[in-house]
Amino acid sequence: MEPNEHQDADGARYRAELRRVLDTSSPSVVRRLEALRDIATAGTDGVTIDVFPDQESHRTFAVWARLSGADSFALDRQIGDERELFKVLWTDNGWEPAVPEPPASWSTLHLENVLFDTVAEWIDLLIPPDTTDLQWEVTTPDGTQDHRPVGPSH
Repeated sequence: MEPNEHQDADGARYRAELRRVLDTSSPSVVRRLEALRDIATAGTDGVTIDVFPDQESHRTFAVWARLSGADSFALDRQIGDERELFKVLWTDNGWEPAVPEPPASWSTLHLENVLFDTVAEWIDLLIPPDTTDLQWEVTTPDGTQDHRPVGPSH
């Protein structure tokens, strides 16, 4: 197997294992996305899903939703912590939930790219289908990733 083929196989395995962990949270995430849809007002343009990779190399991450538009700040405060869609914490016993160990050869940037792509693909399938009037996108708050449109309107 060529080195790139080995890396591709490691990446595919990691993504598949991470996706299984994300999928266990799908029912609660769908409910939260539906709540965002229901709270959105005429002063809301859409929903942004932010993927926050840990900057301290613990390889943890969080996924938060926020509304965009004129009313977004007040509405985000109204929703509160329900905007948190998924979170991986480092504990004394390892990652919670138990996400896969990324390949040791991956740089922090490569891991961030894989996390972003995997979360975007996962979220895309969970957005309520009757939200074509809202724009949905996935991004990273630091701008290292492009904004990726997701959901039924893209």
